[in-house]
Amino acid sequence: MYSRIKNISIACIVLIALSSFFQTATADTEANKAILLRAEEFWNTGDMAIADEVYSVDFVNHDPTAPDVRDLVSYKEFAASVRAGMPDFHVTNQCMVAEADMVAGRWTAIGTQTGELVGIPPTGQQATWTGITIYRFADGKVVEAWWSKDLAGLLEQLGVMPPTRETYTWGEPSQVTGDPGDPETNKVLVQRMIDEVMNQQNLAVVDELFAADYLMHDPAWPMEVKGPEGFKLWAGAMLEPFFSDGEVAVNDMIAEEDKVFVRWTWSATHTGEFMGIPPTGRQITVAGISIHRFADGKFVESWVDYDLLGMMQQLTAEEWPLTGTWFGTNSYGHVILLTIMQSGPDSDRFVASLDITQDPSLGGLFPGTIAATNMRGTYVRTGLNTYDFTVMSYGHAEPAEGESARQVVYIQVVSGQTILTDENTLASDLYTAALYAPEQDPFGDEPPAYGCHPVSGTYKRMPVAPVCELPPPEPLEK
Repeated sequence: MYSRIKNISIACIVLIALSSFFQTATADTEANKAILLRAEEFWNTGDMAIADEVYSVDFVNHDPTAPDVRDLVSYKEFAASVRAGMPDFHVTNQCMVAEADMVAGRWTAIGTQTGELVGIPPTGQQATWTGITIYRFADGKVVEAWWSKDLAGLLEQLGVMPPTRETYTWGEPSQVTGDPGDPETNKVLVQRMIDEVMNQQNLAVVDELFAADYLMHDPAWPMEVKGPEGFKLWAGAMLEPFFSDGEVAVNDMIAEEDKVFVRWTWSATHTGEFMGIPPTGRQITVAGISIHRFADGKFVESWVDYDLLGMMQQLTAEEWPLTGTWFGTNSYGHVILLTIMQSGPDSDRFVASLDITQDPSLGGLFPGTIAATNMRGTYVRTGLNTYDFTVMSYGHAEPAEGESARQVVYIQVVSGQTILTDENTLASDLYTAALYAPEQDPFGDEPPAYGCHPVSGTYKRMPVAPVCELPPPEPLEK
């Protein structure tokens, strides 16, 4: 009897603890939703005090259409520039889903461009555009955000790009209702659709997963997407014969009630004519966020936003050669001479040699260092005119007593991303120099003993200089 009473007591304690946990989790998600609405108020008023209230000082921003907007300072500056270009700017949140420390929101923005906006002179045009944003919270503040918005639609309405569609809104919602299902079960259905339909190109699965009256809202898609056949047509544009080796990678998935938000990255090779663009053979990467609503165990409605402008730029922009010799100055004032050669024909890998005019002791950080090896490393193409790189060098001191070889004082590993902004400019807005102790494995899991240091720099392609003409020699005396 005592044992039974003890088990019942333990069960009651567990249930009370779980109840308390779920109540706290619910309270946190609702509080985070309220903070998201305050973020909306910041955008609608331009009140920087609200930004300081809502966003962490360590806030990190991810926006493929505004890659330079990375931290809180640049984020506030960007918001101020948008409101300066569109003083009547107003954004309305139309749907929110929260789970754990994340909240996702679907929104529509409207404004009249009476000032300069992202380098575009005033047009007087009113524009409406859509987007989806995912926020991550910690200690009651937004610490990270991921954006997907219809910048191409905005530019079309401002007259910068030719119009491709009649509407730039989400459109009217579906009236289909039913059993919302379980959020975790709905996540499984989304993952199955991605795995089997998008990645395995098995379109027959669509008939099983999608309701007959399914409706998709894609402001960038020029036609209506209804029913399983409509989704097959939409998904087919990302598959063979237009694109090969396609893969959709799931970055985040958030579910609440009948909706699932999924942040994804699609990569593929352009092998067929697409929107009038002949095959380029280029590998492209496109980021996006989708929302799926469920009823009676099936997809009944979706909203999707992705970087269409970035996709078209990757397909049509000119590609410039990385090979050559580059020179410039980094953010520490060090003069750099960089030589890059391709590993082989059609290879995405390049070998690099880097000469730098830095003090081998790194400003006295390593006294006794008498020399540093030139940096050697690898560049790898990750996108159009975009490369990830890693180069390394060693700092040396005089040989220890009784030894002939110089001592290694530190290992320096410099890594990051660089972009060809034009044929003759190589820009690295931010990369890191990691300093390891000699006994460390610089490519292991152990953090660098002497820390990581931010670096940036812009480098110019070295042209072939004209031959310097010498003055004619003085005539010789007889």
